[in-house]
Amino acid sequence: METKKIIVYALIGCILSGLVFGTILYFAVFRNPQEAAKEVKTYEYTMGDFTTNLSGTRVYFKGTIVIETSDKKLPEKFLEKNSELRDGIIQTLISKKPEDILDLKGQQKLRNEIKAIVSRVVNSDEITNVYFIDYIIQ
Repeated sequence: METKKIIVYALIGCILSGLVFGTILYFAVFRNPQEAAKEVKTYEYTMGDFTTNLSGTRVYFKGTIVIETSDKKLPEKFLEKNSELRDGIIQTLISKKPEDILDLKGQQKLRNEIKAIVSRVVNSDEITNVYFIDYIIQ
């Protein structure tokens, strides 16, 4: 009886090992990298130049903001809702202190806030990124 148990456990161990190694081999060798990362076509919309003071100081933000989306029809919505988008972005900029947006974390937080505003105004989750083309705080 002991030999039968050893053989059964050995077979189960071999089968499980084969599954684990087969899975690793599939992901490491046979999987096509192009399948993993499909190219997503994006579209950009330039919101234009923004010049505004920051949070009750005499420090100014001047920059150009570009919105990237994966939906081909959204730039048309951006054009229709341009005033509302610009107002939301300006309100966000005015609420910031200069030290809030001078470092990389602050800039990324500002990008995320602008992305949330744009998503809310155009009612879409397909905003992929927000870019600052010119970015001056003076």
